[in-house]
Amino acid sequence: MTRRSLLVGLSIAHFAQHVTNSLLSALLPFIRDAFVLSNTQAGLAVTAYTIASGVTNAPLGLLADRIGARRVIVGGLVLVGLASVAIGLSGSYLALLLGLVVMGVASGTYHAPASALIAETFPFARRGVALGTHTTAGHLAFFAAPLLAGTLALAGSWRLPYVTFALAPIACAFLVLRIAPPGARATDRHEWLATFNDIGRVARSIGSLVSFSLVATVLMSSALAFLTLYLVDARGVSPAIAAALFGVPQLAGLVAAPLSGVLSDRFGRPAVLFGALVVSGPAFYLLLAMPVELAVIPLLLMGACLSFRATATEVLIIDNTPVSRRSTVLGTYYLVNQPVGGIAAPILGALADAFGIANAFLWLAIAFVAVSVIALAAAAMGAARIRAASSPG
Repeated sequence: MTRRSLLVGLSIAHFAQHVTNSLLSALLPFIRDAFVLSNTQAGLAVTAYTIASGVTNAPLGLLADRIGARRVIVGGLVLVGLASVAIGLSGSYLALLLGLVVMGVASGTYHAPASALIAETFPFARRGVALGTHTTAGHLAFFAAPLLAGTLALAGSWRLPYVTFALAPIACAFLVLRIAPPGARATDRHEWLATFNDIGRVARSIGSLVSFSLVATVLMSSALAFLTLYLVDARGVSPAIAAALFGVPQLAGLVAAPLSGVLSDRFGRPAVLFGALVVSGPAFYLLLAMPVELAVIPLLLMGACLSFRATATEVLIIDNTPVSRRSTVLGTYYLVNQPVGGIAAPILGALADAFGIANAFLWLAIAFVAVSVIALAAAAMGAARIRAASSPG
């Protein structure tokens, strides 16, 4: 199996893995009306999925390092499809939450093992562009699936996309069985101690940079979770159009993900990460300030920043992690990264219930701009230290 075949096959699987788990926020206005939910309850639905996905990443990453990425990815793809059917058939809010929890657990089987497998296959000089290309498939799913789902929901029911799209991840499980190597490895009695040592070493070496990325994740995750509700309630957009606009940031990722990989290979991961952080705040503020007819512009900027930041952070972690621990360490990063975004969603929902979603998004924009200012100051200080260290005498 060639490197290219592996990358293409895993990219297709990445697309399929996100076809169903990209639908919740896009269809949230339909789901909210169907179950008569408050904004806080809608936020809890997002949290149910996000936390379940996040907390399972580390143990599933460790499992992938021990028994092989292929087994974990294949099992997860099948379970994602089955959970999607269960969500589409849910008859109550509680059943919906349970289905989202199962889908979250299943979704935790993919990213860390797949990224580690790609990183092991491609050399350092091409690792960024390879992972960026793989990420592009996920962005395509987050763009195309909500766009089609909004149309199906308007014509029939929000349940229809969940049930019909479930075929994609199940079918791709068979593809991964063919293209991915088994990858199982032997373990010894010192496995757990070595794992914790490696996680600690990575945290000490790049923890400050990753922390910046995590803060941006909290803000962006909560913003995207309520994006459709904001567009419907505060800007007067129809639910179907709001579902389509939800995919616009991911459209930017089709270009930004591979480009961020190329730039991170050439200029370094930290430079790309800080650049994305600096632009994120102004981009989000433009969403609130510009006429809704021009909302595509800030949404594209937000999506580009999201993709640049996420790709650079992931490759940065991989570069600083031993080959035998990459799934585990990446899973630990996702364990922290995803739940914090999920926890923020019901908080933003409660603020929207109490003060209005327009005010909640305004306060979110202020926080975003503050992060951009801090990132700009940190980048400037880092550049100054580099110039001082390289100056003669």
